[in-house]
Amino acid sequence: MEQDKAKEIIDRNGRRHRFPPALNLDYVLKEGRVQTRSLEAHIVDHCNLSCAECCSLSPLLPKWFASPEELQRDLAIASSFLAPTVFKLVGGEPLLHPQIATMAKIAAESAIAPRISLTTNGLMLGQMEDDLWRYLDAITISLYPKPELPESLIAQAEEQAAHFSVELNWKDQSQFVVMNRNSRRADESETSAIFNRCWLRERCHMIRNGTFYTCTRSPHMQTLGGSDGSFSEDGYSLTSPEASADGMLTYLRREHALEACAYCHGGDAKMAPHRLLPRSELRQLKGRSALRRDGIARPVVRKA
Repeated sequence: MEQDKAKEIIDRNGRRHRFPPALNLDYVLKEGRVQTRSLEAHIVDHCNLSCAECCSLSPLLPKWFASPEELQRDLAIASSFLAPTVFKLVGGEPLLHPQIATMAKIAAESAIAPRISLTTNGLMLGQMEDDLWRYLDAITISLYPKPELPESLIAQAEEQAAHFSVELNWKDQSQFVVMNRNSRRADESETSAIFNRCWLRERCHMIRNGTFYTCTRSPHMQTLGGSDGSFSEDGYSLTSPEASADGMLTYLRREHALEACAYCHGGDAKMAPHRLLPRSELRQLKGRSALRRDGIARPVVRKA
C-alpha cells in the first residue's frame, strides 16, 4: 500500500485519521533542541497478549521492566536534545510494570514534553491506582476484536478519565500491518525505498539506554536477535561526547536505511485481520529466532 492510497479511519470518538499517515521530516531547531512530534519509552518488552504481527515483537521477547532510575536518566539526557510535543509510556503492555504510577510521575516531572500519554490494551486499567491517572494527560487504548474490552471497563475508564481530565483515545486494532520478515532482505534498493516512505521513522521515536532511535523496531530486533551489534548503527547515542542537536538533525534526516528496515516490510505494508497467536505457534516461534540473519537462526537473548 503506497502513501497515496491512504484511507480515512473514524475512531470511537468520531475523529478522522489518515492511515498510513503522511511522512513529515520537516524538523527544526528551537532553543537548541530538535522539535519532534513525539518520543516514547518502552518500559516493558513483554505483554499480556500474543498478537500476531505485533510491531514491538512483544510475544517473542523475554520479560523485562525498565527501572525508574533508567527512565529518569534517559529523560534527563533526551531533554537536552529533544522537544517532543508528547511523551508516551509504551510497551509491551506498560500496565504490567509494577511501578507504573512512579514511571508516569517521573515522566510528568521530567518536563520532557507538555503532554504525557500512555498506550495500553486497557485490560488492566480497572486495577490501576488513582496516582497513575493524576500524572497522565492522555491514554490511548487499543481495541482488539479479541479479547473485547467489557463495556463495564470502558465505562469505568471513561469515568476515571473525566474525573482526572485525561483524554481517552480509542484506537481500532481490528487489523495489523504485516511488517515482520523472517530473513534479511537482499535487495538493498527495495529496503531503501521502504525506508524513504515509511511513516514509522517520524512517528515512532524511542529512547532507550541513552540512545535515540528514529524507529522503535531497531532496539526490539536487537533484543530478539542477540547482542552481536548488527543494529548498533540504527540509533544515535546521546551519551557520546560528540552528541549534539545538530548531530540529531543529521541523524533524523539520514538518507540511508536502518539495518532494521532489511527485516521489515514497512509501515505501509499490507494489512491482515488481528489474531492472537495460539500457544503451539508461539512456542514454535520462541523455539527459534523469528529474526534470521543470512539464513542463520539466532537465539532469543536480551542485550545486557
